[in-house]
Amino acid sequence: MVEGAARDAGEIAESLRKMAKMVNNLSARADCEPFREPVDWKALELYDYPKIIKKMMDLGTIKRKLDKEKYSDAAECADDVRLVWKNCMTYNADGSDFYRLGESYSKRFEERFQKLVDEFGEDVICGNIAAQAAPPSKKKPKTSPVPNASANKKHKSDKKSFDPKGIIPLDVRTRFAARLQRLSGMELGHVLSVIDEKCPEALEEPPEDQIRSDAQRMTKKHNYALDEFDGGSQIEIDIDAIPSHIFGELDVYVKEQVSGRGRGPW
Repeated sequence: MVEGAARDAGEIAESLRKMAKMVNNLSARADCEPFREPVDWKALELYDYPKIIKKMMDLGTIKRKLDKEKYSDAAECADDVRLVWKNCMTYNADGSDFYRLGESYSKRFEERFQKLVDEFGEDVICGNIAAQAAPPSKKKPKTSPVPNASANKKHKSDKKSFDPKGIIPLDVRTRFAARLQRLSGMELGHVLSVIDEKCPEALEEPPEDQIRSDAQRMTKKHNYALDEFDGGSQIEIDIDAIPSHIFGELDVYVKEQVSGRGRGPW
């Protein structure tokens, strides 16, 4: 029974680790800025915001709670993530840019969260297995839901390299995503070619309702030849699915391409 309980606790911890990756991946998107930190309603003079939104939530707060192991299971974390989009759609008028943005992120999250449920099962996602397996008189073993805890302390001292089993730092991911927007079609084609060749699982096609009408339809393996890449093609890059050593190579390439191109965010 002890072995089974330890295995179940490990699965819950792994599902939480993947939730952390999902939150980081969403936060790194260029249009996710409104959701990264708490709404500064005082500075924005939105004095009715706290009257309408009873429980405020943002991805930065969720990430910090994950880092501190505040969630007992992935389902509890998912409730907070859903609250971010719900608050956005509650406060902003239906059909407004912010409402549509929140709606878009809600759909994107639910699709990815469902994959997590399919992978681990509802009992693990909701923490039911560990609760059933653990004797009532004993404490539930404390496990680390994210790779930056004690198990990976040896990687924390090496700031120049990425932990191949961990999460690429959010600031590094954000800069990388921002620089991608400044690449030419051929340069972006090269990045996609490398990813498609070395880690094709990092390429995601958006849902049908989010694909532009003029976007070129592609199926893996994709055609990313440098002279044939069409910027209208819509492919999402899941940075979390890129092994750190490949990400490092791509990051160096992207930095070299955008250097000297005038002023930009990064």
